Amino acid sequence: MLLFLIIALIILVLLTVLFSFNVLVLPFTKGVPYVPLRKKQLNQVANVFDFEKDLNIVDLGCGDGRVLRKLEKKGFKKLIGYEINLWPYSLAKIKNFFTRSNSKIILKNFEKVDLGKFDIVFCYLLESYLEQLKQKFEKELKPGSKLISFGFQIKDWAPIEIVQTNKKNKNLGRIFIYQR
Repeated sequence: MLLFLIIALIILVLLTVLFSFNVLVLPFTKGVPYVPLRKKQLNQVANVFDFEKDLNIVDLGCGDGRVLRKLEKKGFKKLIGYEINLWPYSLAKIKNFFTRSNSKIILKNFEKVDLGKFDIVFCYLLESYLEQLKQKFEKELKPGSKLISFGFQIKDWAPIEIVQTNKKNKNLGRIFIYQR
């Protein structure tokens, strides 16, 4: 009987936390939804980053910063991520602290950031959002810089490479690499 009460109490606490998050945090989120890459997808993205280690890399909408931490493990040093939502930003800062990551996470709308200082831009954004950002990319990305988009392509842009990550369904998990 005591075990049943403990389990019931734990479930009640978890439901209260979940409800509180949905009521108190989600209504104030901005931008696109927070959808982190799974471990397999994260490894596939990291494999695409076969570049010089001293390049300036930015992750637009970096969520909890997992892409940046993975790239840091590969030896990249100049890593910045922008996140507009407080929940994943806070999670990123906590994870960076405990993993002793040197990647920089900034709570800011990346639409207000000049992308011209970056050699590589990574993003995991919906196609409709990429369409909205296309003019920004065309205006700000310096010649020779690369834009790597996980999952979604930029309409009317020709990628220099498309990496297939799903052998069963060629349209899932593709990584589009563009060069300006």
